[in-house]
Amino acid sequence: MTIERQAGAADTQRIRQLVTSYQAARALLAAHELGVVELLESGSKSAEELARATRTHAPSLYRFLRALSTIDLVEEDSEGRFSLGPLASGLRDAARIGVESYRAWAELPFSLRTGKPAFPEVFGKSFYEYLSDDEARAAHFDSALAAVSRDWTPAVLEAYDFGVFGTVADIGGGRGTFLATLLETYPTMKGTLFDMPHVVEHAGPILEGAGVAERCRCVGGSFFESVPRGADAYTLCNLLTDWNDKHATAILKSCKRAMPPHARILVIDRVLPPPGDPNRGTMAFLDLFFLVLEGSSIRTSDDFTRILAATGLEVSNVIPTATTFSILEARHD
Repeated sequence: MTIERQAGAADTQRIRQLVTSYQAARALLAAHELGVVELLESGSKSAEELARATRTHAPSLYRFLRALSTIDLVEEDSEGRFSLGPLASGLRDAARIGVESYRAWAELPFSLRTGKPAFPEVFGKSFYEYLSDDEARAAHFDSALAAVSRDWTPAVLEAYDFGVFGTVADIGGGRGTFLATLLETYPTMKGTLFDMPHVVEHAGPILEGAGVAERCRCVGGSFFESVPRGADAYTLCNLLTDWNDKHATAILKSCKRAMPPHARILVIDRVLPPPGDPNRGTMAFLDLFFLVLEGSSIRTSDDFTRILAATGLEVSNVIPTATTFSILEARHD
């Protein structure tokens, strides 16, 4: 009986921690909004100094910083000054969606009732419409996606031999982080970066920094309508997860119309792992995140095979990587 009571108390405590975890999440987002990490990059500061810089109430900000010190975002010394903690460097990328996603997540029951994203219910427009109306927010989002790309790109390049292709078109390639690395790795390869005009116009510094600008052309347009023709391979990196099956199929159809008979489509994306996989928990919650934000999902290998087949494309290989991303190679059926 004592063991059962202790187990019950432990379970209750765990539930309590899970239910109240929104407090830490919102505090981290508030730190991001206030620019706490940026302000501390030049050295330690008191709560009063930070309050002046952030136009906040100093006693309340001190209480806030004290709480952040318990989760390692900042550190407090014996004189009450604050400096960056071990987790500070990861805040920019982790907060890339920002408080907007937090507000949308609060309406998760709407998505569960309807199967539709909650984001438009909260903000009156889709997530990507919201971004297009705020240039600064869109730039932050693109930069954060580039940072995410740098996490999985090395594993993808290690797992697959792209050297068999002379030309690669990266569809929805953002500002070119992946394609720049790919062209840098394969010095004779030529590339085409394709995304919305306001996105690819910012690709120059990334391509030039990698020394590949002369081998890469940037094309702006909508992948729902058409994509550049004639490439040997079409890469769709971290793209289809952002769209429901109807829109994902439309993107794939645009690629198929542009593909020569010998060409390949390479879907490089997260794949939902099977039960028992250590990444399944994280991926399952991320899948809900995509439901709430965009009405999309993280697909299984079978899901990807199904939508590719509906487009007239056959999966010839599924290649796992050392990350949660896999490479699905497809060709004309």
